[in-house]
Amino acid sequence: MSISDKSTQPTDKSLLIRYLAIGCGLLLVVAIAFSLGTGLGFAFGRFGGNSEPRASAPTAAAEDAAPAAPERELRDEDMDIFWEAMGLLDRDFYGDLPAGKERSYGAIRGVLDLLDDPNTSFMPPDQAKSFLESMDGSFEGIGATVEWVEDGGAVRLVEPFENQPAWNAGLRRNDLVTAIDGEPVSEMADLNEAISKIKGPKGSSVVLTVERPSSSETFDVTVVRDVIQIPIVFTDTLGQDEDIAYVRLSRFSDDAGQRVRDAVTEAMDKDLRGLIFDLRGNPGGLLREAVRVSSIFLQDKRVLIERFSDGQEQLYDTEGRAEVDEKLPIVLLVDEGSASASEIVAGALQDAGRAVLIGTTTYGKGSVQLPHTLSDGSMLRVTIARWYTPANRSIDGTGLDPDIAVEITDEERETDKDPQLERAIELLETGQ
Repeated sequence: MSISDKSTQPTDKSLLIRYLAIGCGLLLVVAIAFSLGTGLGFAFGRFGGNSEPRASAPTAAAEDAAPAAPERELRDEDMDIFWEAMGLLDRDFYGDLPAGKERSYGAIRGVLDLLDDPNTSFMPPDQAKSFLESMDGSFEGIGATVEWVEDGGAVRLVEPFENQPAWNAGLRRNDLVTAIDGEPVSEMADLNEAISKIKGPKGSSVVLTVERPSSSETFDVTVVRDVIQIPIVFTDTLGQDEDIAYVRLSRFSDDAGQRVRDAVTEAMDKDLRGLIFDLRGNPGGLLREAVRVSSIFLQDKRVLIERFSDGQEQLYDTEGRAEVDEKLPIVLLVDEGSASASEIVAGALQDAGRAVLIGTTTYGKGSVQLPHTLSDGSMLRVTIARWYTPANRSIDGTGLDPDIAVEITDEERETDKDPQLERAIELLETGQ
């Protein structure tokens, strides 16, 4: 999809989704059937940067050495064997067969399993509908970001949101959900199916069988679902003299850039020692908003490079005027729950030497997905590109390492201790 400008947003959800590419394929907020990052049905919206896409022309030697491209076209004769097999099942199978549409969905999932790409995935209509509804920003579920444990028969909690149902029920980061209402996760097709069983209307309950790796303990937890309200931006002043501005962004929603800019503009009216920007637990969102947020802190800088399989590149640069004085020290807080759009901003500021990253290694989501709504309301999300930091670093599968590594334990969280934030304040107050 090559749309150069999406400053004018479509109003129809089914149209809107065609302008979005999913930012965090594995991080899903269990607040709806398909909450990406993230959570929220976080989408990774693609739009034109300050530069046009440009192709890297291969040399003649490279062309001679390049292996022949694999056949991508699915021919009619390739499907003949499928219909032959289905005909034999219809004629000979002793037992009940899945409905035709279920077999079609199964065939799609079977092909996707061959791709070795967990971010290219399929959602049946009910899950796709929940994803579209997530664009409204209202969610009903347990309030956590999760990921699929490959070959492990479990769903791992990446980030249970504090004071939300999962957290209040005692679930913590890295807990493994091995069964949902008694049904083993190992018997489920994928993460989408698991999430569809975890989500549900406000007031209803779900029983999760949980394994806690730190103690090898297995236990059941009943979680009462609720409407998940995640504040987008939170601000405060910190430090002994309250001269350190603190801004936390929980998701890169449609208005994240403007809301962060407003918060930073207000903070800049004070005589500040420094600024802390907190992206911990932020699973991503719109690419457009990642560029806009980066532009608050950077002036005339590259934000990211997007590369496609055909060798073309899309370059994204900052827009407009930076809000933060270039001499004001910035600390950026990150953790393993910081993904996708969060990693774009963190990578841009780190490469520019504009911020010191404190925390733990980020999630490592460096690919871009484009969702397609199919004719029956189901949805196919397809990986179309990978993105790189301005210094040409790929973070896919590895994440960004902080400049200053500081761990935080669940025990510290439960007692409201935050050594990562404390270290950020110390750095800004002492310079060390």
